[in-house]
Amino acid sequence: MKREPVRVFPETEEYREMLEIKHLRSKNHLVIAILTAGALITILYTALAAYPLVYVLSLAVAFLALILLNLTCLAYGRENVRFNQLNKYVTTFGVFSVAVAMIFIFRSPSMLSLLFIAYAIAAFYQDRKVMFISNVSLLFTFLALMTNYRAFFAVENASAENDFGLFFFVIVFITLLTISQYIMIKQKGFFYNQIALSRETEFRNIEFMIDAGEKATKTTIDAKGYFAATEAFAAALSARIGVPDALGGKLSVLRELEAGETRETILERHPDETAASLSRLSDLLFTGCHKLRKVAIKIGRVRAVDVHRREIFSETQFKTFNHPSDTLEIKIIAFAIFYAALKRGSAGMRPLSETEIYDAIVHSDYYYYNDPGVMRIYRENNAVFDAIARDAFSAEATK
Repeated sequence: MKREPVRVFPETEEYREMLEIKHLRSKNHLVIAILTAGALITILYTALAAYPLVYVLSLAVAFLALILLNLTCLAYGRENVRFNQLNKYVTTFGVFSVAVAMIFIFRSPSMLSLLFIAYAIAAFYQDRKVMFISNVSLLFTFLALMTNYRAFFAVENASAENDFGLFFFVIVFITLLTISQYIMIKQKGFFYNQIALSRETEFRNIEFMIDAGEKATKTTIDAKGYFAATEAFAAALSARIGVPDALGGKLSVLRELEAGETRETILERHPDETAASLSRLSDLLFTGCHKLRKVAIKIGRVRAVDVHRREIFSETQFKTFNHPSDTLEIKIIAFAIFYAALKRGSAGMRPLSETEIYDAIVHSDYYYYNDPGVMRIYRENNAVFDAIARDAFSAEATK
């Protein structure tokens, strides 16, 4: 039985799917542009070459159906992501069907290149099921043409013709295409996973900072002060633009959400609101670990950080003590310095006890941000790190 991979943060799977859907929609735009250009070129060529009108209309209807299908799936895909998934499968079948139809209409060996154009369009999606559909379609199309239209594969040197050799060439060629496309699919999956993991790690780092700050300072954010400042800003904005309530009564809803009112009660008091709008408004709350506070903390922390383009998607941006290029000794030293800083405290944070540090590091998501070897050493020898910190501070005090 196949076992599913164990993920440290299960939420990364949802965000990875969101990334795939977002990029899939951009790929659909590219496919629509290619289909539109192909339709114009094909119709213009058949018209100038004086092909029968039935052929021109047939190809025009086929291209138009594919384009309308893509536009429809793009429209409905905003409400249901399954339409985006359906679109790539149907489009793959469609482009191969149009390519085969054009081969039969033009009856020219040069039209075999249309099969590879169809394969290239399907390859844009970088999906395993699409890869299977396109490979099977390409293989069976070649086999059908080799059986019924052998003249398409005729060469000048008759002695070089060999059915087995031609069949073997087709199999090898499709196998190479499959391998190359599979590699691209794996690279795409790795790329999306890294982005999703970096995002989730960043969010959890910020949540850890919020929790650690509240535990260290024994204070929480002043929600009343924020609401007062926001109400003053809303009043000034309303007076400036000449609107009685520029924020449309949203502040009262936010205040009730901040006070812990149930969403059912809020919906009864504010019939204009919906469950979806309350979910969006909850991201704008000041306290806790809501998105608005996370964004504010990130802006305040990273505005002076210079990150090179080649390091944007590096996991080391968020895994401070888990740099792949560092040796285990360096990671231990870095963690020991971090531990000593927590023991000593700073201007914005009181010194933490050994129990508080152990609980914050081992019993939180921060445990997964560090090298597993260092964490194992800390769990088995946490008293050693505490002794190192005490020795360092006692030596400093005697100077």
